[in-house]
Amino acid sequence: MSRIYGMFTGSHSPCIAYLEDGEIIFSIEEERLTRIKAGDNYDIQAEMCLNRAELETNVKFHEADYRVIAQPVPDEFLRRISKGKPYERVSHHTAHAYGAYFTSGFEGKTITITYDGGGQESVMKIFLCENGKMTLVKNMPYAGFASLSHLWGFSTSSMRGYDEHNEGKWKMCKDEGKLMGMAPDGFYDEKIYKILNSLVNYENLRFFPSGTAPKTQFICDMMFEDGFFESQINKEMFCFNLQKLTNDLMLRFINDLHKLYPEYTKLCFAGGLFANVKLNQHINELPWVEEVYILPPMGDEGLALGAAIFKSVELGEWTKPKRLKNVFLGSKYSEEKIQRASTSFNFKRREYDVKEMARKIADGNIVGWFQGGSELGPRALGARSILVKPTDKETHKILNGRLKRYDTMPFAPIVMSEHFDEIFTCSKSKYTAQFMTMCYSTKEEWIDKIPAVIQKSDKTARPQVVVKESNPKFWEILNEYYLITGIPVLLNTSFNSHNEPIIEHPRQAFETLYKKIIDELILEDYVYYSE
Repeated sequence: MSRIYGMFTGSHSPCIAYLEDGEIIFSIEEERLTRIKAGDNYDIQAEMCLNRAELETNVKFHEADYRVIAQPVPDEFLRRISKGKPYERVSHHTAHAYGAYFTSGFEGKTITITYDGGGQESVMKIFLCENGKMTLVKNMPYAGFASLSHLWGFSTSSMRGYDEHNEGKWKMCKDEGKLMGMAPDGFYDEKIYKILNSLVNYENLRFFPSGTAPKTQFICDMMFEDGFFESQINKEMFCFNLQKLTNDLMLRFINDLHKLYPEYTKLCFAGGLFANVKLNQHINELPWVEEVYILPPMGDEGLALGAAIFKSVELGEWTKPKRLKNVFLGSKYSEEKIQRASTSFNFKRREYDVKEMARKIADGNIVGWFQGGSELGPRALGARSILVKPTDKETHKILNGRLKRYDTMPFAPIVMSEHFDEIFTCSKSKYTAQFMTMCYSTKEEWIDKIPAVIQKSDKTARPQVVVKESNPKFWEILNEYYLITGIPVLLNTSFNSHNEPIIEHPRQAFETLYKKIIDELILEDYVYYSE
């Protein structure tokens, strides 16, 4: 059996993964350690996350049996850290695809699709998958095809103009969610839709024309200079049409694939475009789709894991798709390390009592939650979360004020798996919903019960299904809150302030408590608080 390091480094979102004997042992993204979001920190190497991985696994990169790097590959850096040992390359989109399919748990015929702004040569790959075998049936080279991801990325970087360094005030690979959050508040405009459609169109399994990035930047820069984006109404209208075009083209594409391969009714996705939870919802609601799965670290932060899985499959150690129990794959901290981190602060602590803390949340307290290894991917899923009651409309304003956030994205609910079907209208793809990768429409009778986690215009939510077996401690506090209130839902937002990555270290959690961003902190088996 083998020790395998997977890595993606350079460009944006460097990350590391370590597999041993066909099992995921550790994975983390560089931004969690640099404390600078990937979209603000291009062209860095995977230095800190590699050092952390070697510390956590006690296996040096050059001592592993295999080193597999998702392309593009910076050879000078890799020669240095490999210390003369060989390393292998795997295609960018192949790494995306292996990560998605082999963590889906899907049996039978499955289509795996990857789509983003481009790897070393492609913007998309399509694989037919069955019984642990993957067959590439379509490759869309960067030079000849359009990228919807570029349409989103360059719209984002133009919308608020540029700073003194000529960088967008909103950043691609970081702020596209702001546009998606505004979209439901907008409306259809034929002129804007046609302009966007001229940048990206679709027909017969082909997105065209190529060169999406410079064309989008030129048009959106002109719109900015003409003052179009000064109006919030215009921003929302633009975003509505951007989301509508994305949905329209992708649904035509997915349905065309179904006509070619009608027996393939399960879909796996990876690549940055599939961070778009509204798009994922529309695909999931297609009547012929049986189930959808999106790799939780769907962007480039998942490439290291995909590269390592690729090698594990090649070696015969990972033989078929299997489900992730969770994605708490980052650093864990001992009681000794936690106590050492707390010495700079004068906090009191008491033993964690789930009934007491559920009552405090019901009474309106904002509570930090820090448990085990940090999550891999962009979502807070119960390792580094902030928990709040979901029942007050004013919560959005209060919480954004505490966190110094000004996003338009609604906050997300966590919901007990046993109650999911009574709250949301679609019951498909609940496994991927454990990782908060898809929106669902909310049943009418629940909209006014949990307004803090419902989008105000389209009444959707991006829920995390909490399963007792996968995350028992998270489930238990949800259950206690349900017993108190009759509401099996809490608001879960990421444990970070504005423009910061999700926290990773206990010290960062203590700093948040010190700044009174949260009222109390549940850190492993204790509650920390100040008087």
